[in-house]
Amino acid sequence: MLSKIFKILLFLPSYYPVFIMVFLSNLHDLSLASVRALIYTNPVLWAGIGAIAVLSLVVSEWWLSSMEVEFEKSSKDPIDISTWKLESPNATNFLVLCTVPILTLKPESNPTVAMNLLIMLMVSVYAVWNNVGYYNFWLMFEGYHTYTFNGKVVISKYKKEDLPFHNAEKAIQIGTTNVYFIGKSKD
Repeated sequence: MLSKIFKILLFLPSYYPVFIMVFLSNLHDLSLASVRALIYTNPVLWAGIGAIAVLSLVVSEWWLSSMEVEFEKSSKDPIDISTWKLESPNATNFLVLCTVPILTLKPESNPTVAMNLLIMLMVSVYAVWNNVGYYNFWLMFEGYHTYTFNGKVVISKYKKEDLPFHNAEKAIQIGTTNVYFIGKSKD
């Protein structure tokens, strides 16, 4: 159960653009007075969004840095990368996901807040249970690329053409999942 919660926290940074767009869509204008007025309409909502954003950012940064450290320390398994396919977060699904909260969330209305939190939770749980939580925009903003091959997922800062061995690479498996990590080698 804790691993599922951890994976959900890793997926939540995908919502940062949504949080920002929801905030901006509810502003009357771009002034400090408008920002204050919006925050005071539902301070619990904005504090909750801020807490989720900070907690998920800390978890994501810790996970990425620990993967880099573990990559340097541990033995790596050779994997065939000749059939890799770059996977990017599905922009269409993401835009649809963004549209619902942007159009429906009204900070002063607790039912719309609850509905959108439920949607966010359902999408997060779906992503974690179907092992697609690694396809998120935050990894892309951090400079990571997500590849798939033979049912496996590889996360790396390398672009496919920049991989040092081109046909085989050494990676660490993340737990017992089908996800592998290739860090930058310090040669």
